[in-house]
Amino acid sequence: MIRLRKALPGDATVLAPLLRSADFREILRMGEGSPEGVLRRCIERSDMAGIFYDDERPLCVFGVVGCLDVGHPWLVGTPHLDCVPRSFLRETRAWVEEWKQMYRLLTNRVDADYGSAIRWLEWLGFEISEPEPCGLNGAMFRTIEMRC
Repeated sequence: MIRLRKALPGDATVLAPLLRSADFREILRMGEGSPEGVLRRCIERSDMAGIFYDDERPLCVFGVVGCLDVGHPWLVGTPHLDCVPRSFLRETRAWVEEWKQMYRLLTNRVDADYGSAIRWLEWLGFEISEPEPCGLNGAMFRTIEMRC
């Protein structure tokens, strides 16, 4: 069973070195700074940010940054996340349903090479665009959208 607690900016220092390689790479390819700095800013700017835990292991940190009636959901995980797939899917679907009540649009970008993240986002109901260059050195990303 996974548990949730509120994410704090200082959690970025602990979580950044634990990220799955694909999540770490995605953050670097965005070109917005170090994974620790990006996580800290995401947590600070989020209307809601949390950490899922299993036992004492952090599974992922996630949240939504709101701007008027548009929410920008985000999530990065540790390798431990792969040990609780059903719980993870159930919990993330519930959070998306809650955010749909708060925003008219949920949108963000995902690394075009991150196949498992794209499949998960499609399963959640996001529409996924074709890849376009928008990251560091023209890294390819896809826009995700869910109209609520």
